[in-house]
Amino acid sequence: MTASKSALSLVICILLCGFTLSCATGKPPAPVLPLVINPLPLPTAVISVPYSATLTSVGGVGPFTWAMASGTLPPGLTISAGGVISGTPTVLGATTFKVQVTDSQTPTAAVDIASKTITVNSPLSVTTSSLTAGSINVPYTASLTAGGGVPPYTWSITSGSLPAGLTLSASGFISGTPTSQQTSTFTVQVSDSQTPATTATAILSITINGPTFRLNGNYVFSFSGFSQGNLVLQAGSFTSDGQGNLTNGLMDSNSASGVHTNLPFTGTYSVGATDTGPMTLVIPALGTFSYQLAVPANGTIRFIQDGSAGGQGSGTIRKVATTTGTNITVSSLAATWAFGSFGADSALSRFASAGTFVADNTGKWTSGVEDTNDHGSIANSVPFTGSFVAIDPVTGRGTATLTVTNGATTNYSFYPVSSTELIMLGIDPVSSSAPLNLLTLDTSAAPTGGWTNAILNFTTVAELQGVALSNGNLVPDVLLALVTFDGKGGLTVTTDENSGGTLSANKYTGTYNVETNGRTTLSGFGSSSTVFYISSNVAFSVGGDANVTAGSLFRQAGSPFSNTSITGSYQGGTIVAVLPTVTVEADSAKPDGNGNYPLTYDTSGPGGPQQGLTLAATYSVDATGRAPLIVNGTTTGIAYVVGPTKILVLSVDANPKINSLEK
Repeated sequence: MTASKSALSLVICILLCGFTLSCATGKPPAPVLPLVINPLPLPTAVISVPYSATLTSVGGVGPFTWAMASGTLPPGLTISAGGVISGTPTVLGATTFKVQVTDSQTPTAAVDIASKTITVNSPLSVTTSSLTAGSINVPYTASLTAGGGVPPYTWSITSGSLPAGLTLSASGFISGTPTSQQTSTFTVQVSDSQTPATTATAILSITINGPTFRLNGNYVFSFSGFSQGNLVLQAGSFTSDGQGNLTNGLMDSNSASGVHTNLPFTGTYSVGATDTGPMTLVIPALGTFSYQLAVPANGTIRFIQDGSAGGQGSGTIRKVATTTGTNITVSSLAATWAFGSFGADSALSRFASAGTFVADNTGKWTSGVEDTNDHGSIANSVPFTGSFVAIDPVTGRGTATLTVTNGATTNYSFYPVSSTELIMLGIDPVSSSAPLNLLTLDTSAAPTGGWTNAILNFTTVAELQGVALSNGNLVPDVLLALVTFDGKGGLTVTTDENSGGTLSANKYTGTYNVETNGRTTLSGFGSSSTVFYISSNVAFSVGGDANVTAGSLFRQAGSPFSNTSITGSYQGGTIVAVLPTVTVEADSAKPDGNGNYPLTYDTSGPGGPQQGLTLAATYSVDATGRAPLIVNGTTTGIAYVVGPTKILVLSVDANPKINSLEK
């Protein structure tokens, strides 16, 4: 009895001591966490390929038991009590179901239920069947695609090679700038993420065409020129096959001799090693016309019409933005728009305007206001209404109207480059209320907080052109300027101006005021002010002077500037000839970034058309992006850097112009 009591006492002491020690450590038993099924998705399966995936959970007390809670697994798969889903799927598609896990807690087990999906894909295959052609020295991109198997995919080339200058990334992206004209055939391989990975191959080819292929697709164009010394304005569209043929041509033309609308035309063209070449348009209603093209790799194409004094002109060609499966409609033009225009009044004196309006999804225009300058007669902040009337779903040509408050209604055709850029032409016979007028429209999205002085806090490059009187004769008056805004209403301007051959460089200070609709007034440059309207990509300007100065401002980019700011292959030409005495150009320049500026160019004007002219200039870019072009110690032009892919060049002759060149 005594021994039993002693043993019982010993057991009690041990238990009490253990309890005391446990308390002394400060470590009570760990709590049991809630039972939760891992939310990660299940791996993709491939039909007829053995599949296995293990379900997991956190929390609870093991061991765990798994089962289906509702729904069914893809045919061919089963779930084990250990949470392994396995088998060989026999049906394609995605199957969603719920699984349940139960732990081993007592007296009440924890349970969690979660929804899962298994997608059964087809076997891995390359779904890209062909690749688009490219053009030599034009950046090229294409993406390879695959289907089936288990993404993500990894790509490689197993035989053959891409055209020189192109590379393939592991993600299937082909990119680069092709350096030779060729057709390359190669085998691509795609690997999926199965373990072990499966592969699929396909034989593909890429054709790199010559420079003529640069003009390939649907395009919109505008043209300003002269016929027997009288202004002619045109706008239209066409399709180029990349092989030298122009089809589906449609255009409108307006001049003092009459209005022509919906004119069909065809044409041919070629582009040579200098990325320039001839173009011919056959317009049954007007005749056959010849031009010279300058075609950059990505920028705006420019062209000039072959002719002598009073029969030349220049224009732009813009590639239509591709929108798969949809056409531009009136409703897609719902936006705030800014515009700039130039032309002539009924006396054929210079006319220019700039303005803004808001279009709704029915095409109706509200909040319209414009500033106009008709041969020095200024009208500021003129209210107007209007509408995008209709767009032909086949040709893409649209019509529009504009009604000045307490004034006349004028009619227009327009050709969309995209839903954010339009070329528009006045199609009324020229009269006192309907000037000859060629407009560029660009959408104008107000910044957060609206239009204020603070949003202008950078430097712009301005190209401004007008006409001036010199000894009783009209002469071109053109200038390039750097306009720096301080964000507080102050600005500085430095200019290079050529007025009929008289060059001057000036510096000014002034003020600016941005209104709530983006209309901005510049003051401090004499008795007249300059107005511009801000769009998303450019500001359209019209001056209040007798010269009817008008043009555009572009935000400058790419500083700090040096000779390397002008390097590469640039093509372009004359923006506009303000008088028939101007010799227009189509240019191809290949500056080397070390101060050498070789130029090949074609001209048209008083000296008649000339092709294949060359010069070798040198240049030195200063800290502002300004670079005189020097030949044998003489300045032959003054270039301004707009950005890494664009320069503007002011000519120094007696009938000056501004040329725009882009990469």
